[in-house]
Amino acid sequence: MALLSRSGESVSAYNLMIIAFATFGSITYGYCSAIIGSTLGQPSFLAYFGLDTAPNSAELMGAINGLFQAGGLFGTLMAGVTGDKFGRCKAMFIACLFAIIGGALQAGSVHIAMFLVARFIAGVGIGGLVMLVPLWQSEISPPHSRGLLVGLHGVSILIGYSSSAWIGFAFYFVDASGSQWRPPLAIQCVFPLILASGLYFIPESPRWLIEDGQDERAQLVLEKIHRKPNNEESQTFVCREFSQIHAQLAFERTLPSSWSSVFTIPHYRKRAIIGFSTLLAGQLTGTMVINNYGPSLYKALGHSDSESLALAAGWLTEGIVMNFLNAIMLDYFGRKWLMAVGMAGCAASLLGVSVLISVYGGTDHKAGNSASVFFLYLHLTFYAGCMDASTYVYGSEIWPTHLRAKGFAISCAGLFIGSLCLVEAAPTAFQTIGWRFYLIMMAFSIIFAVLFALYWPETKGLSLEEIAVKFGDELAATDGETDKVVDSTSAITSSKDGEKSSL
Repeated sequence: MALLSRSGESVSAYNLMIIAFATFGSITYGYCSAIIGSTLGQPSFLAYFGLDTAPNSAELMGAINGLFQAGGLFGTLMAGVTGDKFGRCKAMFIACLFAIIGGALQAGSVHIAMFLVARFIAGVGIGGLVMLVPLWQSEISPPHSRGLLVGLHGVSILIGYSSSAWIGFAFYFVDASGSQWRPPLAIQCVFPLILASGLYFIPESPRWLIEDGQDERAQLVLEKIHRKPNNEESQTFVCREFSQIHAQLAFERTLPSSWSSVFTIPHYRKRAIIGFSTLLAGQLTGTMVINNYGPSLYKALGHSDSESLALAAGWLTEGIVMNFLNAIMLDYFGRKWLMAVGMAGCAASLLGVSVLISVYGGTDHKAGNSASVFFLYLHLTFYAGCMDASTYVYGSEIWPTHLRAKGFAISCAGLFIGSLCLVEAAPTAFQTIGWRFYLIMMAFSIIFAVLFALYWPETKGLSLEEIAVKFGDELAATDGETDKVVDSTSAITSSKDGEKSSL
């Protein structure tokens, strides 16, 4: 429990338990997103759909990945609506249904067109889950441990990634009359089914409940998730948080909450730009390209089919450890500098990969090709260790409650637009410009490393209502100690970080 305690503050066991359960949605996103990598590495899959001989195989592979990302974009924007209308938990249930149906149709596909449609449907489901899970987690986590608790979303995504890779690797050796690619695709239905079955038993976001006028229920939820036995301080925290949330939401009800207001009101527009750019930046490092086409990349470096699948699985397994470290570091070192270091490290790794492939690519030089694999692994070390969990935490916590579902949907749209552009282009890009494609991703990484360092506000240790102040909102609630109203001017002036704010 030491990792969940700072300056005498700790997280209740119940709070930790429900946040951990919700990560079945995170695992769903990771597994469904990554399973296509090992699937495309299965010769039996390529042969079944004729992708090993089709003249337009690169375009079809791009469509398989592109439609999934397009579905994800649609799903995350849809969740911005359902999350506000029905609540976070019911919206997660809807997303689970899409993920289950899409996964089942993929496993049972008998034609490439059916498989493509199924990929889009599954994408809708995971698009909703990747947005709703950290959104809900951020709204029930205490400020002092929110980075770690919401960071579990990123850790669990990597658990899903890694599980899919090792399962795909194991089924490579199964003699199933050419159908060994089907069971790994079917397994992706298990995780959303578990989450959907348990959503009835976990509490709705207290912030959404207050916004919906269910104050008494919200008070009970706050007591249940934060109150600890024989601890008067926890009860004081519950009362203070309820008062602050209630006062803030009462004030926010007078504010515009339409989709258009996100882009027309300056301090909302600033959030939209920062949130969208944060998750876009993570994808422009090329991590999803390496993930989805990993087996093909390793084969191009001289490895066999089975070795390529094993290397891809090992790459993702490393990510679990690094993501957990990322979640821990968020509450100690903050968000912006961790992300800046991560982007700079990704840029250096991509430079190493491009140089080595330009010199040794297509040769049997073992040392040069092994060094290329090393830099691909180093890339994930920086991405998973500094960026992955950070982007979800930051992209969700910067939005005020009355706009959080819509706003975080916009943030997550950056994830899917970035992925869609790169994974759709990757097969053709590797065929035409080869190693130079890595340089494009390196350039994006450098640009965003600078932007993070110079312009992104720090949010470590602040309540969601206090974060709103840093973006120019007024804080209607009292600070709990001096009983003074905290306004945006005083809070920003007293900030220790001194971030620039010109967006």
